[in-house]
Amino acid sequence: MPSTGPWFVFAVVASILWGLNYVLTERLLRSLSTATVLLAAALGGLVVAVTIGVVGGGFRRDLELLASGGREAWWLAASVAVYLVANLCILASVRGSNATLAAVVETTYPLFTMVFAWVLFRETQATPGTFAGALLIIAGVACVLLGR
Repeated sequence: MPSTGPWFVFAVVASILWGLNYVLTERLLRSLSTATVLLAAALGGLVVAVTIGVVGGGFRRDLELLASGGREAWWLAASVAVYLVANLCILASVRGSNATLAAVVETTYPLFTMVFAWVLFRETQATPGTFAGALLIIAGVACVLLGR
């Protein structure tokens, strides 16, 4: 297991920012269409990605790798498709319920991360601690849903 360090700080900051993002998104979806919210996020991502790619110089190497005919092009296409569908689903969930409920239910994704790591790559990323955490996630979602 990686020691607690910068990765942990980044994960916590991401969690804080995702929480803020859900609340802001819920507010936006009260008056804007899903398409507008998704497009704005995509354009923001485009600006950040181009900046990182140009400054870091990774685009050339990546394009060569993708053009080489390896599996990376397929994995990238699958990742983009899954990312887009997942974003559409979470926007629909926030619109249909509220930011808090949608976020709590979405926190079950680590369970699926473990399953897909095994199914796709035969990687075991689970430990007894992660299984215990997964059970707590399921219990938390059950509490939220039963408490409605």
